[in-house]
Amino acid sequence: MELFNVTLDTPDLRPDAGSFIQAVPTSQDLRALQPRSFIDGLALFIFLLTSLGYVTKGRLWDKPDPHYYVYFEKPQAAKGSSNDKANSTRDISQWLKEGGHDCVIFWGSQSGTAERFAEALGRECVACFGINALVADLSDYDAESIASIRKDHFAIFLLSTYGEGDPSDNAAGFWDWLKHFGDRSVKLGNLRYAAFGLGNSNYKYYNHVLNVAFHAFNTAEAVSLMPPQQADDANGGTEEDLQSWKDDLFALFRSLGYEQKSVVYQASIDVEFTAEPIGNCTTITSPSHHPSNTNSAVQPLTVKNARELFAKGDRNCVHMELDLGTSGLGYKTGDHIAVWPVNPDDEVDRLIHVLGLQSRRNESFTVKPNSETTKPKLPSLTTLATAFRHHLDICGSVARKIVLEVAQFAPTPQAKATLLEFGQNRHRYEQLTSNTHITLARLLHLACPTESWCNVPISFVIEKLLPLQPRYYSISSSSVVSPRTIAITALVVNKTLPGEPASIVRGLTSNYLLSTSKLLAATAAGTALNRCIDTETLQGAKILAHIRKSKFKLPIASSTPLILVSAGTGFAPFRAFLQERARVHMIGKDIGKILLFFGCRNNDDFIYRKEVEKIQTQLDNKLEVVTAFSRAGGKKWYVQDRIGEHALRVLEMLEAGANMYICGKASMAREVDAKLETVVGSTKGIGEQEVKAWTQALKKRGKWKADVWG
Repeated sequence: MELFNVTLDTPDLRPDAGSFIQAVPTSQDLRALQPRSFIDGLALFIFLLTSLGYVTKGRLWDKPDPHYYVYFEKPQAAKGSSNDKANSTRDISQWLKEGGHDCVIFWGSQSGTAERFAEALGRECVACFGINALVADLSDYDAESIASIRKDHFAIFLLSTYGEGDPSDNAAGFWDWLKHFGDRSVKLGNLRYAAFGLGNSNYKYYNHVLNVAFHAFNTAEAVSLMPPQQADDANGGTEEDLQSWKDDLFALFRSLGYEQKSVVYQASIDVEFTAEPIGNCTTITSPSHHPSNTNSAVQPLTVKNARELFAKGDRNCVHMELDLGTSGLGYKTGDHIAVWPVNPDDEVDRLIHVLGLQSRRNESFTVKPNSETTKPKLPSLTTLATAFRHHLDICGSVARKIVLEVAQFAPTPQAKATLLEFGQNRHRYEQLTSNTHITLARLLHLACPTESWCNVPISFVIEKLLPLQPRYYSISSSSVVSPRTIAITALVVNKTLPGEPASIVRGLTSNYLLSTSKLLAATAAGTALNRCIDTETLQGAKILAHIRKSKFKLPIASSTPLILVSAGTGFAPFRAFLQERARVHMIGKDIGKILLFFGCRNNDDFIYRKEVEKIQTQLDNKLEVVTAFSRAGGKKWYVQDRIGEHALRVLEMLEAGANMYICGKASMAREVDAKLETVVGSTKGIGEQEVKAWTQALKKRGKWKADVWG
């Protein structure tokens, strides 16, 4: 029986009463639907194959990986690690109970300093007092579980503050918990705690995280075992502030009944010299060259061009251009470049000599951690010369704690007494460091200039020296104008100490750039730098660097007005901004008004002045420049003074939708904020809290951005 009989050329396809039961085509219809060419057949085959693949996906192929979640786990929470309990509980009180711990040391760290302090403190608690301390990343535990810590335990908090009073990324959950104490009626009557904050007084919200935590804990009736203390890195005093706090903390431990024991050095790493040959150079695969916060691989970049922007006495400002070439690196306008410096040869030689290791200078050795928690600082195979030149911070000041620790290896009783005198007296050591730059090599030579310190274990030196860190510079070129070239603007820093004789502390990275640039003034730097990457002697032709992304970006719409506030080399990213605006204007797009505030000593220090004047002409005077010279004769003007003078204009532009950017020292940015907030309060007739809410709203919308440093 024929159930379906419709031809393709039927003019009327409206269904009749029996059409809904017609389903089977005739043999004639099937022949009509058969492929008429090879292309039709291929298309039909692909269609059927695709349909089959879609239907069977997840059943016969591409089955879900049952271990896919591992990609999203934190390394410390992965199965098989030393922290297996993290897979089963995030309750800190349960960890303390099951692990037999006496206390927990929480750390909130953005750059790694608080984490390093916490790990060192944990080791000292065990070694000096027998206190079994759990060192805890705040993000590994539910903040609410802190409320369930028993009275026979106590907690120590090491909390860093950065930016606009922000907590570290790993303290986000803890921060949210603190700020909602009032809503949840949190009570912490059983919590006994001590706290230490890391911050910089040049910033507006100095140690804000510690202050908020202390207030919240007090409100919740927690017991503070000792007054909280704060580190101030404005003058590099963090290490000394920490040591003073630890002195008080250890006194607290003694008052709680813990007996302090004398500590003998126990290495956390094994150093073994080998006969395996290795060239006298470094690799870019060192652990220190791959910090967790990098956004790109570390690469050697060729110096294309370098010039001095000014050179006066002991002050130099260098403009350097780096060729990205085939490195694979790319950047966007407003990003940062991290330059990995090299320690001067004279400092390398000084340390090797004072340790009596001249004969082992180029012998290869391996470093093996004694525990899973010890993080490597050096490549798996290296030499002393390479380690001291490329990987360890041998030019940094020595903390007073290390002075006490190294005294046990003194070659003479007199040398030991000298070190103990400095190490046990904070005021005495501050006097010494204010007049003399004290590195590890210089400290050992000062204590005993006649004999070598060959009793100091190499493992001790590696453990106590910090890894060499990069210096971040705002990129002063536009990726639109120069996509394969990065410009750096660096002030060469040299600080004279008033000792007898006077000593000069040279900025490591800035003098490295000056030396690498091959400028004539580099001979005045007095630094001998032997750069070596892999097996190629570069002789200043390349530097190691990586790119760090930034949120300090221009608005998408070129018609958005801009307010640019800078001092000194803080102008670097604004040079890139102006270059980009000039290029966009050249292709016919509308450009908003640009009001640039720039401060420096005098007109001779006005970096890129001719470029700015040229861009003013190109932009048809849409760029207005307001200068603030502090040493030009007559009244001293600083950037914040000019902001106060033009505050109403700035406020009017912000209200009209302008974006404001501030770049330079944090102290300058703080003063600029204060000037504007004063004018906002008086103009709008609002109080301090309303002013703060107004500024915070602009910052959250990306209309008020700052890129500042201490």
